[in-house]
Amino acid sequence: MNLLGKILTVGIAFVATMLLVVSMMVYSTHKNWKTSYDTLKTQLSEARNQNQQLQSKYDSLDSQLQAEVEASQQDVRKLESERVQLIAQSSLIQKRLDSLLQEQRSNTAAVASTQANNEELTKEVASLRLALRENQQKRDEAFSAMVKATDKVHQAQGKLSTLVERNGQLTQEVAMKSSLLRSHGFDPTATPDAVVPQVRGLVSSMRRNATGQLIEVTVGADDGLRKGQTLEVFRGERYLGRAEIIRTEPDRAVARIIRKFQQGQIQEGDHVATKLRVG
Repeated sequence: MNLLGKILTVGIAFVATMLLVVSMMVYSTHKNWKTSYDTLKTQLSEARNQNQQLQSKYDSLDSQLQAEVEASQQDVRKLESERVQLIAQSSLIQKRLDSLLQEQRSNTAAVASTQANNEELTKEVASLRLALRENQQKRDEAFSAMVKATDKVHQAQGKLSTLVERNGQLTQEVAMKSSLLRSHGFDPTATPDAVVPQVRGLVSSMRRNATGQLIEVTVGADDGLRKGQTLEVFRGERYLGRAEIIRTEPDRAVARIIRKFQQGQIQEGDHVATKLRVG
């Protein structure tokens, strides 16, 4: 048995139960069925009249509802058309807004670039002003230095005149001294190292080492002797030989006997000289 059969069965059972109850009630009350029928018929007629009135009212309300629905649909179509127009306008406004934003960004970048350029120009102007002040200060210093230099030039010119005069005097003195040196056998153009002083001394001691015989003499660096010069050794009128200076001290010197010039036995007390005088 399906669900519909079950429902019908239950419905039939329920109706039967109700009929049973009604029958029992009718039986118990002993009502007049004719009176009840007339009353129910009157109620049915009133209910039908009321139903017709309600149906007429329903039809009227339904017509009004249909009219309102049509009006609402027209309003909806109108609003939809306005919505489409608004969407199109919104799209145009958005494009314009994007364009304005792009233009604003470009203007902002241009303003930033201009501001940076202005800052650079401000720094450059400040630097130029500083350089101008420094150049003006240097110009003033240069002018002051030029004045001082002019004074120094004038002073130098005075000194130059004095020096020229002194140079003439020194030139005359040099000429006189050069003539005097030539008269004594000296070359005035020779360097001081090439000039051998005329000194005389004595052999103070003698010793020998691996390089040969050495002598110590009583004259030294204070007398003008230098390493590499030679001394002539003699005793009275007898020439004994030549020695090369290998070390000097302020008041003495050590020399090595040159064997090829040796002509006698050298002893303590013999004389030494840088040059021998003949006659």
